[in-house]
Amino acid sequence: MLRVVSYNIHSGKNIFWRNRLKEMASTLMRLDADLIALQEIHQNLHVGDQVSYFADQLRYYTAYAPAMQLFNGTFGNALLSRVPITDARTYQLPADGEPRSLLCATMNLDNQHTTVLVTHFSLSRRIREPQLAHIRRYIVEEKKDTSLILAGDFNSTTSHFHPLLQDCAIATGQHDRSTITPLRKRLDYIYTSYDWTVLNYEVIHVKWSDHYPILATLKRTGQPAPAE
Repeated sequence: MLRVVSYNIHSGKNIFWRNRLKEMASTLMRLDADLIALQEIHQNLHVGDQVSYFADQLRYYTAYAPAMQLFNGTFGNALLSRVPITDARTYQLPADGEPRSLLCATMNLDNQHTTVLVTHFSLSRRIREPQLAHIRRYIVEEKKDTSLILAGDFNSTTSHFHPLLQDCAIATGQHDRSTITPLRKRLDYIYTSYDWTVLNYEVIHVKWSDHYPILATLKRTGQPAPAE
């Protein structure tokens, strides 16, 4: 089995902008995930190296994809992995205003080459549309025969990648669950290729951020079907 978490950590602060990085790390440790996709994470002098903090606390391998320069450093997306990451690349997404990135990491899970994508889409629907098209094209053209996991904050209540990929919440009938506080909206998603069976999906109701962490439990049951 494989446990995957996606979590927008809101710069390590709650909705009142109080530091909750320690509590976030404790929650992630308790969830005991194999892969943890993080959004809105800092690696700079003003806020600190949050990527290394989580890596040290959880003792995981890391990959980081900066989206923008901020506070004499950067701000972006990260992946924590229980298994070694064999390759990690950063792709800049189409943007108008705040830059956005896509983290593409590869690793061997159950002796099979697997790609994990982590991203955070724009607040603007107009800008999200080319970001969506960019990633869909990347999956179809570059990763069509690859076992794939895509996780992140998509800032949309529409499950854009379904049915190209399976939406773990839809697969378990949990797609009405909110992932952001205090709004009743689902903005955070975990998608997989169809070689994975979704055994369970949960929204973890801890208020360390303005988002809740989401957790999917997966089991590999076949070979990935070509993306179309």
